[in-house]
Amino acid sequence: MKNRLRMTAALAALCAILYSVQANETGQSRDQIAQGKKAYVSYCASCHGVDGSGNGPAASSLKQHPPDLRRIQARTGKFPADEVRKQIVGKLTLPVHGSKDMPVWGMILTRADINNLVAFLESIQRPFELTPAD
Repeated sequence: MKNRLRMTAALAALCAILYSVQANETGQSRDQIAQGKKAYVSYCASCHGVDGSGNGPAASSLKQHPPDLRRIQARTGKFPADEVRKQIVGKLTLPVHGSKDMPVWGMILTRADINNLVAFLESIQRPFELTPAD
């Protein structure tokens, strides 16, 4: 049991280190990420939650539950910045966000705001999650 706890603690520490290194390797500045977080809190958190998990206060009123934005790169291991940018702008159809004819943020946010938002989303990615052993 003690070995399992030690292993779990060691893996958690490694994940924290990798998570912090990942934000620096993306080439995004801290200021860009901070500005993106401000935009996220203003425009996205009501549905996607402050932490990006998809549990915002408006989530229960939507037809489709918002996805966990912390897991965008979990399937491929690479953050699809261009695809995320297109979803924010409204070039990709998302059932929750409406049709391509009604982009949610493409006409409201500036290009810099969108780039900052994408940088923030990339910075909160969690490629995998440790689950405790039974």
